[in-house]
Amino acid sequence: MRKIAFGFAALATVAATPALAASASNQMPVSVNVVNSCTVVASPMAFGTLTSVGGVNVDTSANVDLTCTIGAAYDVSMDVGSHATGSARFLQNTTDATKKIPYGIYRDSARTQAWGNTSGTDTSVGTSVAGNTTLVAYGRIPSTATSVPAGAYTDTVTVTVNF
Repeated sequence: MRKIAFGFAALATVAATPALAASASNQMPVSVNVVNSCTVVASPMAFGTLTSVGGVNVDTSANVDLTCTIGAAYDVSMDVGSHATGSARFLQNTTDATKKIPYGIYRDSARTQAWGNTSGTDTSVGTSVAGNTTLVAYGRIPSTATSVPAGAYTDTVTVTVNF
């Protein structure tokens, strides 16, 4: 009886397993599309605390940090700010809009190459090599600035990266 039961069990196992007589295969394409991308973050440009302006140049700098796709060509521009007159930038007194201090932003430490928004003329161009790039914006209140009353003077400049 045991042999008969064992025989039925073996037969049931074979009957439950499907017979594979053939196979088919295909390929599954896998892909990704990486596009150029950049973000820009500019640190504040602060000239500090002064007792007067005029007579000597007052210099400072700020970082402009780019995070771009490796190999992305970039072009970084700066507008003239919120208180400009024509193409001249001004820091404006926060309580008396008639009081202003001229200043400039430059692409070089000698402060001879103004930073503006005309592509190919006064912008900073390059190609991302490692993904992260730090550019330096050099600021100057010129020695020719006219003395102003005490107070807080501010401006806001928009930094744009085209890629």
